[in-house]
Amino acid sequence: MSSSTLESLASTVYAKAKELAELTKEHGVGPSIESPGGSDLSTIAPLKTRNELIRAAKDLIYLAMGPTDHVLSPAWSAGDYANLDLLTRFQIPQLVPLDSSISMSDLSAAASLPEDVLARGIRYGVANGLFREIALDQIAHSSASAELHNNGHLRNVVHFGVQFLQKILMSIPSVMVVKEDKSTDKVPESAFNLAYNTEENLFEYFAHSKDLNTKCHEYLIGRVNTPLWSMDRLRAAWDWVSLGPKTIVDIGRSSGHTVLAIAPLASEAEFIVQGNNVDALDMGRKLVLLSAEPGVASRISFQSHNFFEPQPVSADGYILRHILHDWNDEDLVSILKALLPSIKPGARVFISEGILPDPPAQRLNTLTENMILIEDQFMLAAHDARERTVGDFVRLFHTASPKFRLVGVTSGVEAGAFQSLLEFEFQ
Repeated sequence: MSSSTLESLASTVYAKAKELAELTKEHGVGPSIESPGGSDLSTIAPLKTRNELIRAAKDLIYLAMGPTDHVLSPAWSAGDYANLDLLTRFQIPQLVPLDSSISMSDLSAAASLPEDVLARGIRYGVANGLFREIALDQIAHSSASAELHNNGHLRNVVHFGVQFLQKILMSIPSVMVVKEDKSTDKVPESAFNLAYNTEENLFEYFAHSKDLNTKCHEYLIGRVNTPLWSMDRLRAAWDWVSLGPKTIVDIGRSSGHTVLAIAPLASEAEFIVQGNNVDALDMGRKLVLLSAEPGVASRISFQSHNFFEPQPVSADGYILRHILHDWNDEDLVSILKALLPSIKPGARVFISEGILPDPPAQRLNTLTENMILIEDQFMLAAHDARERTVGDFVRLFHTASPKFRLVGVTSGVEAGAFQSLLEFEFQ
């Protein structure tokens, strides 16, 4: 892409836009920036085609902006996060009617926000494609704000993202400065510790903070209800139907989402969900009772267990979904070694995680590709931990025991998923 010109990029944008336009005609959909009734192009268009268009369009924008504006855009993007937080925290998307408009003064009263602050916030949002001012002081929805009105899962992801995740991300530089300060021995473990002024790790802190624990749980539920994180990707990543009458342990995912996705496919298998957060286990039990069919719910049990301690269940398979990225390499090896007292030859260990691309790094213009790098920053901020390449996982599994063998890797970015599924066999 480094040799791309304005003309070649514009040609690619036109060609891919034409492909997508033909699809919209074929399916009778009308994607729109402004209209809240517009269709979502992502529901009918291949990810590959959309991403090819997005890559070329963003490079075209970068060339048009020039390097100074390219740098200044992220430098000043904190205003975007703060504006999104203001509008969603005061429930502005829900207060604007879907099929009509509302005056600024009526919206101010409904939101209990000073009219001047609301107007400035709304107009900042309009500039970013959130809401429309269809006449002076008359506010209506755009396509994006209408999605926030309709989609509670999206709102939960936004709430946790702009309030908690942004707070700890912005503390990464400061915690690195503190760690390099040789005049003090009181060094926070992570950016999270600095941001929240605590010596507890994130899991310990969340265990007695019901508000944060609930928001995190809602965030995780919201995330799996977006295409990139959809549990459909996990369901399609392995032949779960072939499990038969096996016992599978879901380690650390006490919310129960993982087994709720797999259990209906593996109709003879028994599932044990393990975790050491009492509140999360309770939420998981309630979720299974509310969501699962009786024949599925009866095959799912919950067990309190700290995965750093010896695994008490000799199972046919163990699933660690979005667990290992929360820990540094030494802790990851300890988690795997804790399986060794109970794991039997032939047992599988399934790792559902995002996979970092092998270096050298490249410019990535799409959310599908970039999400793993974003998540890697989340892990650095939250736990001083990391995302990993396939090679990293193979090396660390072999460190835990040379009896672990990588069987295969499925799903992943090419399939439009954040997470891949790595399958290891214990020999």
